[in-house]
This record gives sequence, structure tokens and C-alpha cells, in this order.
Amino acid sequence: MQEPKVILVTGASSGIGRACARLLGAGGMRVYGAARTEPRDVSAGGEPFTYLPMDVRDDRSVGDCVTRVLREAGRIDVLLNCAGIVVGGPAEEMLADEIRDQLETNLVGIVRTCAAVLPGMRERRSGRIINVGSLAGLMGVPFQSIYSASKYAIEGYSEALQVEVRGFGITVVLVDPGDIRTEITQHRKQSGGTTAQSPYRGNMESALRAQAKSETHGWAPERVARLVQRIVRARSPRFRYMPGPFIERITPAVRRLLPDRLFLRALGIFYEMK
Repeated sequence: MQEPKVILVTGASSGIGRACARLLGAGGMRVYGAARTEPRDVSAGGEPFTYLPMDVRDDRSVGDCVTRVLREAGRIDVLLNCAGIVVGGPAEEMLADEIRDQLETNLVGIVRTCAAVLPGMRERRSGRIINVGSLAGLMGVPFQSIYSASKYAIEGYSEALQVEVRGFGITVVLVDPGDIRTEITQHRKQSGGTTAQSPYRGNMESALRAQAKSETHGWAPERVARLVQRIVRARSPRFRYMPGPFIERITPAVRRLLPDRLFLRALGIFYEMK
């Protein structure tokens, strides 16, 4: 009988990460869900995965987490990178600490976790890395410029990484969701650098309202989790998947067809900016 896959999920305390950890664990896989804070119900045995404390911004924290999984399970078959944060606000007014925190969490955190699991995968000549990007990594989202920048970088990093590790039997997959119904809509952080007198405030509030409305009508994170489950089980998955409503999935293709000026104007209209 084949042993269950060993899966390490980052960002497992909420949203897509938690939905994936739950579904994969309930499906018989051995899942370690890592996050800065422990999700509700885990310690009481209410979740089908093992929680591990991990801060993707910290080398030692990531190393300790990966070492523990290898000690207990002997290997990591799949790394699923879901950890991420977003701070809304004008690019001009974003605070330096807010910029660094988003880049450290969303981009450098992925680089850090990949580097930690790759030696074991190379030695076994087997492994799968699934990086959760975003539609915001394929088009700039106004008033989420640093988030978009981090997600754009994940695209380039993942493409380069796949070419580098293919010869070791390792597969890299990108999942670029559109708007997903998660807790981020209610708890989205706004930049501390933006005051009531900001010249951007009117457009920022309109754009963030439009974003929240779109997220409310987006996919549930459980639908993304079912896609991830199929990717984990697939013998030869595609490099990129774009889960979400049809209009969002075709947006990158539309962008390639339209002149930049026209596309950017349409983007402003979508986000109800003047």
C-alpha cells in the first residue's frame, strides 16, 4: 500500500491555506499546516492536519519547521506556499515597514521555504512545489501596488525555478487565483501613511470598495482547495492554473490584445476611479 503524501502548507491559519490543509488532510494525506498563529480548533483535534509554528520571514523559523517535518515524516513530497499579506494604500504613501513586510512575506518567504525543502527533494529526485500567486501578479491592482509587485515577482521566480529543478524530478506549479471570498475582505489592512487629507483618498476608497465587492462575489477558498488537491494528485500537472470567475481568467489574454493605454484606462474604470 502506498504511503500518504507528506505535505507542508504555509499560511494555514486562514483563507486558501487553511482550506487546502483541511481538504488534503481529510483526503488521507499527512499534512503539516504552518502559520505564525495557531488556527482555531487545531489544538482541540478539530482539524485534520498538524499545526506547526512558522514565520516565513525568518530563516531560523522556516528551518526549524522543515527540520521537524523531516524528522517526523522522513520527507516532504509537496510544498504548498499560501502565506501572504496585503496592505492597501497609495504607492506614494506606503510606509517602508509595510513595503518590506509584504515583500518579505509574499516573495522572500516563498524563496526561503523553497530553499529549505529543495535539498531533500533533489536527493530523492522527487517533489512538487505549488506557489500560490494571484491575478494581481498578471495585472497591476491600484492601491495594492506592493502586493502586485510581490506577486509579479513570484511569476518570474517560479518560471526560473521550474527550469532549474526539472532535471531533479521536481515539478513547480503556479496557482493564480482571481478574487476569492476570504477573511481578507473584512480585515484588509490600510497603510498607516494615508491620512484623511490624502489627495488619493477618494480614488483609494472607491478602488477598495470595488475590490471588496468583487471578492464578495468570488470563488470560495474551498473551490481553490479542490483544484490544489487535483494538482497534488496529478501525474503531470500544468505549470499555471487560474482559478476564479471566467471574466477574471480571460483578463490576462485580453490585456495582451489591447493597447496598454486602453487596458489601463479600463482598469481604472473597473475600480471606479475618477
